[in-house]
Amino acid sequence: MKLVTTTDDLAKYFVSKSVAAPLAALKDTGFKHVDLSIYNVVYEGSPWIGRGEEWKKEIEECQSIADKCGFDFCQAHAPAGSFFRSAEEREWFINAVRHSIEACAMLGIPHIVLHAESLGHRLPTKLFGRRRFIEKNKELFCTFADDMERHGVDVLVENSSNLWNPGYFLNTGKDIRAFVKEANIPRLHVCWDTGHANCDGLDQYKEITAIGDQLRAFHMQDNYGNGDSHVMPMAGTINWDSVLRAMKDIGYKGDFTFEGSNTLRRSNCWPNFRRNVKEGDILSDPALHLQQKQLSVMYEVGKWMLASYGFEAE
Repeated sequence: MKLVTTTDDLAKYFVSKSVAAPLAALKDTGFKHVDLSIYNVVYEGSPWIGRGEEWKKEIEECQSIADKCGFDFCQAHAPAGSFFRSAEEREWFINAVRHSIEACAMLGIPHIVLHAESLGHRLPTKLFGRRRFIEKNKELFCTFADDMERHGVDVLVENSSNLWNPGYFLNTGKDIRAFVKEANIPRLHVCWDTGHANCDGLDQYKEITAIGDQLRAFHMQDNYGNGDSHVMPMAGTINWDSVLRAMKDIGYKGDFTFEGSNTLRRSNCWPNFRRNVKEGDILSDPALHLQQKQLSVMYEVGKWMLASYGFEAE
């Protein structure tokens, strides 16, 4: 099983907004398999939001760096944006997601995680409600069904948490599996975020086994149940035996993908901010080389977890 981490682990250390910027910094952390974050590409002037092909230069750079460093790409995260606000925001978002699906095909990435859109965060108040949420998000994912087929890339919908996302109705294994069945899109499957589930106090084993064969990827991250902290496994309160037992029992064949980039937290890192930071403070953010060492520790933790349950780590 491949141990994977996201390029977002180190993205905040680089001025460039290119998705390729943090990739080389993952070298010598132990990781050889990469989750490409295309999450933060929707902004004014971004090459990802128009209909042109300038965005492809970033993907070509990713491939070049990966070839030099000995990386491969296993997973990706689609752009954050709005499908339901203004016409301009909708167009930007659709273009960026379509480009991200094509980018996966260019890099040989089999699947990309795309969030459903929360009523509480994105949609007008009149659209509140479970049934309306389901219908509107079926519309969202169906928009990209042809892109999935054309490029041979699966899209994975992810669970969230009522703690900060009260208008989101795909938080349990049963609910997210039911949504995928109802949407009836052949290339739509599930990514399970362990940290989001922990914020709702869910039983990881019960939820993962409820998803069953629709589970194609994980976001492995921990917290104390009081916020989406994104720390590495064993740094929070999740019962990881429940996660690994569930993986064994459903015959999970995918990757072990971390989202533990905030184990050493930067000062402005949501949802836990460093207190009373002042201009000129030099210890507000951990240095890049320390973050790289933390990733090395996270890699070793992953190896130990997998070995403990009879999985062979790559």
